[in-house]
Amino acid sequence: MDESNDHRRNSDADPSLDEIIMQQGKGPIDDLSVLRGDFWPEEESIEDFLAALHEWRGHKQADPAA
Repeated sequence: MDESNDHRRNSDADPSLDEIIMQQGKGPIDDLSVLRGDFWPEEESIEDFLAALHEWRGHKQADPAA
């Protein structure tokens, strides 16, 4: 591949942020509720998740700093 035409190596070929926004047809978010995810399983509590996270990270449950 000719490196002069490779956009990963040619900084002149990199589009500006404004150009990317125009290409994608996106703009500022007016309503923050569109960012709200609805993916947390109802049957799993946040306490269960945090306990698993501490276990995965190797923290002992009795460790107050964990």
